[in-house]
Amino acid sequence: MGKRPSAGPQGPSAPRKRQRTAAAVDPPAGEHVTSSVQLRNLLVFDQDLRKARHGLQSFKKLLDDIISDQGNREDNLAILQQYLDATKPKDDSQDAVHLQDIMDMWSFAAQVNDDGVMSSVAVVLALLLRVASDSLKLVSHGLGVCQTILQERHLKCLSKNLASENRKAFIISPTLRLLRAAACLDGGAYAKSIVRASDYTFTSLSRNLELGHAGPGPEDPGKSSIRTNAVRFFLTCVKHLNSQGRKELLSQRHLFSRLTYSIKSDPPDVALEILDVLRCCVLMDSKIPREAKFRNFNTRTLLRILALYSLPGGDADKENPVSERAHEFLMCVCTTPAAGVLYPYKGLYPKELEDEQSDHAASRQAETRLDDKQTGQFDTDVPVYNFALAEFANKLRPWACTKQSQLLVAMFTAAPELIAKYLHDNRFFTFEPKDSMTWVGYAAFLFDIISIPLPPSFGNPSRYAEGPPPTSVLLDNILPPAVTHKVLVRCFSLKSDVTSLFATKILVAALEKLAVALRMHTFTQGRAKVKWMEAARRLEDTFCQRVPDMKEIVQCYRAIPADNSMHKTLASRLLLLYYRVIPRVALTANFDVSPLLSAVLEGLRKTELASDARQLSLIELESLVTIASYSPGMRWFSRTDSSSHGSSTSAFVALLQLLCGGQGDALVCHIKEALANVAVESQLVSRAAGLNPLLAALQLTTDQVNAEEMDVVWSFLDNCISRCVASPIKYIDAMETLMSDASLQEDNSSSLLNLALVEQLPYAANSGEKRALKPHARFLSLYFNACYLREGDDGLLRALHQQLNRHLSSGKAKMTDLGDESDTAALKAQDSADERDEGSSRAAGGQKAVSGEVNLQHALQVPPLEEADPTALTKCMSKSVEDVIEDGWATKLIRLLLSEHTHIRKEALTGILKVTARMKESSSYQDGPQIWLLLSELAESSRPLLESGPVPSALVAFAAHAMDVLQSPLHPLYAKVNRYLTRSPVWSPDKIPLAHDILHGEPSEDDRYYAEIAWLLTYLVECLRTSRDLDVFRAKKWFEKMLALASNPHLRAGLRNRLLAIVYRATCIHGGSTTLVTRFGVLAWLDGQRVGSDTAVEAGVCRRLMRRVWETCDQQRVAVWSHDGARKLVQSA
Repeated sequence: MGKRPSAGPQGPSAPRKRQRTAAAVDPPAGEHVTSSVQLRNLLVFDQDLRKARHGLQSFKKLLDDIISDQGNREDNLAILQQYLDATKPKDDSQDAVHLQDIMDMWSFAAQVNDDGVMSSVAVVLALLLRVASDSLKLVSHGLGVCQTILQERHLKCLSKNLASENRKAFIISPTLRLLRAAACLDGGAYAKSIVRASDYTFTSLSRNLELGHAGPGPEDPGKSSIRTNAVRFFLTCVKHLNSQGRKELLSQRHLFSRLTYSIKSDPPDVALEILDVLRCCVLMDSKIPREAKFRNFNTRTLLRILALYSLPGGDADKENPVSERAHEFLMCVCTTPAAGVLYPYKGLYPKELEDEQSDHAASRQAETRLDDKQTGQFDTDVPVYNFALAEFANKLRPWACTKQSQLLVAMFTAAPELIAKYLHDNRFFTFEPKDSMTWVGYAAFLFDIISIPLPPSFGNPSRYAEGPPPTSVLLDNILPPAVTHKVLVRCFSLKSDVTSLFATKILVAALEKLAVALRMHTFTQGRAKVKWMEAARRLEDTFCQRVPDMKEIVQCYRAIPADNSMHKTLASRLLLLYYRVIPRVALTANFDVSPLLSAVLEGLRKTELASDARQLSLIELESLVTIASYSPGMRWFSRTDSSSHGSSTSAFVALLQLLCGGQGDALVCHIKEALANVAVESQLVSRAAGLNPLLAALQLTTDQVNAEEMDVVWSFLDNCISRCVASPIKYIDAMETLMSDASLQEDNSSSLLNLALVEQLPYAANSGEKRALKPHARFLSLYFNACYLREGDDGLLRALHQQLNRHLSSGKAKMTDLGDESDTAALKAQDSADERDEGSSRAAGGQKAVSGEVNLQHALQVPPLEEADPTALTKCMSKSVEDVIEDGWATKLIRLLLSEHTHIRKEALTGILKVTARMKESSSYQDGPQIWLLLSELAESSRPLLESGPVPSALVAFAAHAMDVLQSPLHPLYAKVNRYLTRSPVWSPDKIPLAHDILHGEPSEDDRYYAEIAWLLTYLVECLRTSRDLDVFRAKKWFEKMLALASNPHLRAGLRNRLLAIVYRATCIHGGSTTLVTRFGVLAWLDGQRVGSDTAVEAGVCRRLMRRVWETCDQQRVAVWSHDGARKLVQSA
């Protein structure tokens, strides 16, 4: 009888090996554990590995229930505790073996290559250590297990698990989780030991870091890949090692390279963990040598992290996506010297080719700089110290990615030497104008490069080098090589607003930077000055060859549509910079700015112009007025037709109308100064009086007469000015004749305009109607009284006034007497308002720097006038009360009350009231009642003052400084501030809060007097911002009190410096220096402080402050007041 046929396949397709049965493949399910005795019986070592696996699965089920908090967790923990106590070895030595049965199973399974048991043991031990880390009672058992694992016998089992085949992730992953749990147990107690046993624990780690997720779709968080587990194990070791251990770990470069090898493919949480650990534990660890960091964070590593920019993933709350975190990481690496990649050299001098990279190479380079004519090698290559960053920079695409552009600009700011290197290596990218997003991105990137400020002294903040940096390198920083003359001309000639706008922005930024560079070339002294001046000439020559001619800029400006206010304002700024920085290029063109000036003035007369457009037009007007003052061909007094008014006026009178119409805003100071210079140069007015009497009279006349009558005054004034400018000799002769007839002494303070007004008034009276004489009489009365206030009771002025009275005696209109009380009172009020407005604009925009101002401000440690931060309006509403107070947002909100804009001041007041309401509702904040009272009193004190202008600086400064005092109960002024707040609900705007109590009252503690005085002086410095603040100090005699305080022989040098800072801040206010000299004799006081100084530095500060007071005061008035003694005192000092 033959064989029965087989049920399986026959022939070649039949399997050659016996098929495993289902019972052999399926792992045992395990059983429910109810007691520690049962658990011990299940885990007794048996060579039958199926029983062993059954016991391990039962143990795993118990541990899973504890971790997942299923069933009765306390009972399960008790079973585990009893089991571990029962199996704990009696021997406490290092050779003691915890969990003897499980370790025997592991060793036997490793000998017979049983993958199931090898995996199950790793799984159970990893879960056990995880449970032990969450329970204080089980930590000692967990440490015993870690000690057992690190024995050589079990380390070999670990190594065998880790070295399993690539496909056996079920063995490798649990083993890596076991090592990670052991490394982080009890704050990393065994992390160092695990790393020391790297021959076993790091077996195949380099390979395992490459075994990422290979399946379709994203990686399942519940089933991590081998790479994910390997990465987390490696990062755990890094976190729990000390600096020396991390340095040793970084020395294994193959592991660090594999860590970031496929970071782009990692899950978002893994990528974020890599970035966070490397940043916090490696880059920010100052004890790790720079060399170790530099070797690992090479260009290849940075490019791998750069690849994360294109990933959208991130944290679960979407607040920190991977791309943003990668950007922050690279910004830290590339801009922080402590990170190890950035070489700390901020100069523009290239690295010599033969120099080694050392800490002193930069200083040697600065001392032994070759002459610029001998540095031709920099035209072919620019050697730099940061060669690694230079290589990385060439891989970036700033024109295509905003983050890469920000990163590159940040790198250039931290290492300016990279700019010339990058631009030289990327000359292939041309700047030919195109209407494409790539061109726009590249143009924006070039603008950001040009906007990077030059480093102090071109690299060394303490002093200048013997020679200047190479011209080619410096020019590349100012105007990149891609921005050529041909390219810029094409940008302006194309009929595209985009190319023209970007070319204008680039040229404006380049000219501003060139001005700074040329000014820095003039700071050197001695024999090197000739070399620096020659370098400055070469730099300017080369720059002028690269920029378009003046006619190209003028054509561009004229071609801009009138409705494009932003572009026209920017183009006017460019025209102004041509005249200021490179006047030889500007003056080659025959440019008449008069029509442009008239067009802007005509646009400003339109009432329907929006507020933003009006502000831009005013800025444009300021630039054109300044250009006109530079241009020799400007026709200030030629009349042009006005389509809106139907009459012709000169540009000079049109600007006077603008200033008197209240449309000058913050720019009124600059336009007034330009007109004053023109009037003085044209001999219209005297240098002593300037335009102030005329402007004050015109402003009051505008308020007192109607528009039709004022047109008659403007026409009359324009006629007088034109005649005075056309024939000045005629009026000089008339003045001399009048003075000789009246036997008057020669007086240089008289104005030729006065004689023209007297001469032309009869013609105006005869040709016009009788009712037109009334505005003439009113204007002339105010004008001559303004001159009377400014120049005094001058005999010539009184004679001219009498002639005017005779001309008007026949009409119904009459002039007021010279020195009339009502007119002089109105004029004084007008002068005070003008000075207050000018002081506010100067405080907001900053005065022009006089000689040594920057150095003096730094020496006296005078804080700059802080710009208002409008973001405080939203931050104070979105943050909690505690964060608003403690993070300083409340202080920023308070400072918004100093804003020039009424709507911002009102919003700030509303924000303060909302904060106080929230504080009253919240009772959790400890210092809430006192701060609530402070803010409430500030709000009530500021409410009636908002419409008239910024809140007095003293109120704002007191509130800002008192906020810090109330948050610190140990502050010496804590009691005084609280007493002051309970004294009155409203603060007087004409007083300085709490100042009298500190200066004249008893100190809160005997030894805290000078601490209180220091706080007061710091607070008083911030109280001086505007002319109104100066009036408060003067009226309440605070300057006398401060100057007298310096007579205290026990006053420390720091407090004396703060007194000098108060004087300095007063000189920053218009008219402040004159007030200090004429009312308080500050020059003599400063000279006394100079003589009594203990050090030469203090004497030098006093000497420079004396010079500043003299340069910023009305020198002619002070000279008359002091009989020229003030000037002699300054010169002698």
